[in-house]
Amino acid sequence: MKFDNPRIAIRRRKTYELMDLSLHVIRTYPIRLALAMLVVIIPMLFLNDQLISHLLLIDSEFTSFVHLDTPEYELSYDAIIKTPFVTTLICLVIIQAPIVSMLSVVLLGQIVFGVESSLRKLISETFSRFGVLFWSVGCLRGIIPGLLVIQGIQTRNYQSYDDHIGLLVLITLYVVILRMVRPFILEIILLEKTPLFAKSKGQITLSKRSKGVHRSRTGVGGRVMSGMIMSMIITTSLVGGMIFFATTFVNQNQTTLWVLRWGLPISMWMAAGFLSIVRFLNYLDVRIEMEGWEAELLIRAEAEKIKERIQLGNV
Repeated sequence: MKFDNPRIAIRRRKTYELMDLSLHVIRTYPIRLALAMLVVIIPMLFLNDQLISHLLLIDSEFTSFVHLDTPEYELSYDAIIKTPFVTTLICLVIIQAPIVSMLSVVLLGQIVFGVESSLRKLISETFSRFGVLFWSVGCLRGIIPGLLVIQGIQTRNYQSYDDHIGLLVLITLYVVILRMVRPFILEIILLEKTPLFAKSKGQITLSKRSKGVHRSRTGVGGRVMSGMIMSMIITTSLVGGMIFFATTFVNQNQTTLWVLRWGLPISMWMAAGFLSIVRFLNYLDVRIEMEGWEAELLIRAEAEKIKERIQLGNV
């Protein structure tokens, strides 16, 4: 590891500088980041579509249209129910957003110190922390409860799915508030490899480490909110562009269905990927503020140099 010459300069930055640096990181490592995110995004995209695509239409008679078959009945654009589908999709992607950054967090940690790694190693290193991730991210941060609520949505019972969507919105609000207060849980789990329970006396557990990292005075919640606003702008811009293209050039109102079904989730996952990079850089900034991380890296770099000299017999 190159402790004295990291790929991303270790220094304090303001919120707008973190946003700008995130774009530079994407420009510098587009293929590696895209692969690390697409491995997760593509399965989640099709899983969510399988779970909620039926909410696009008002009646089960038209589900053949959703599943790419020839519709048996004439379908008018006004008959389409979009609100339940859009609400459910937005909530679902917000809840699942941490999943997209699991591999990218490990990748970014390696990029900082110039470590080359294959996609297989990234997956292996991430799965080595599966138990902690399942409990801390999957259960406590709403992913598993959200999927269970989605399973309960029924297409023909309007009261049933309205109640479930309301519950899903409440879970989403809980998740958003928790992320504003404790945004760096993935970095602590995957990079610091902090255990869920102490295996020896004096070992720092995940909960204690999380409390320590999130005591930052830099206004972590405000920065997270800024990132969320930027993600909303990115998503709105992409979806708006798709709808404009579909209605202007294709000239088919029903094309909006396909934009909602595929364009909206793809745009949200792209925004979530950008937000994960901003969060990682924010994590570095918090470590620098609270622990003097840049000084620690210089000390570790000098220790590595001394160790090499001793091995070569030059001391």
